[in-house]
Amino acid sequence: MKDDKWSVDYPGDSKMNGEIQAILSKGLIKPKPFHEHLMEMYRQLGFRYLFRDATEVLFTVLLVSFAMVFGLFQAMDSGKDEGGLYSYLFTMSPILYLLIASLFLVNLRKRDTFAVEMTCKYHVYQLAAFRMLVFSILAVLLNLAYILILFMFYQNFNIVEAMLISVSSLSIFSTGYLYIMQKVEMRVTSYAVIAGWLFVNVALAYISKDLYASVLSQIPFFVYISVIAGCLYLYVRRLKYFITFRNVEGVM
Repeated sequence: MKDDKWSVDYPGDSKMNGEIQAILSKGLIKPKPFHEHLMEMYRQLGFRYLFRDATEVLFTVLLVSFAMVFGLFQAMDSGKDEGGLYSYLFTMSPILYLLIASLFLVNLRKRDTFAVEMTCKYHVYQLAAFRMLVFSILAVLLNLAYILILFMFYQNFNIVEAMLISVSSLSIFSTGYLYIMQKVEMRVTSYAVIAGWLFVNVALAYISKDLYASVLSQIPFFVYISVIAGCLYLYVRRLKYFITFRNVEGVM
């Protein structure tokens, strides 16, 4: 009988696949979820570094808040119904977000320290993603607070509908603004987006304020909720791209 001491029994396909997966699971670093990236960044950097210009941001928030509340009261006084309020909300709800984004996030590549900051553990686009998420949440909460303040004095409008119109407007603008600013680097693009948003909505209200407000008020609630959910998904997806993308040259 021939000696088979040098023969080797090869494992089956299932055994090999199991061993390969075990090696990969131990050798490869699993990508962190989006929220874990954000929490780790906050723990390691802290509020002071993430919001170095907190004083300017606070001043902008207070200034815009005063203007928004004043405008809301003016809209109700002039219209005496929800028509003027709804058109005003849809047009002006993104104002706080767009001002903060334009003043504090657009000119990242123009700073003298840009090249140095890009070599840090957390580069400028990762910091921008964190800040933009915080600013968008802040804008939503403040817009809802403006409506609640108005409702304390005028109760002749649907507060739920007003909130949905405000949040959907902010969602549409912020998502579109983020996508456009990632694709086009020119500073004038930011101002063009802002001017275009205001021009289109003001023109529609000027042509027929009643028709414009009627369209906004007749859209079902589930449509507004669907728009908000869809924009939120796309917005977080773009911010996640900011967080996880390493070869950032040309992203913005």
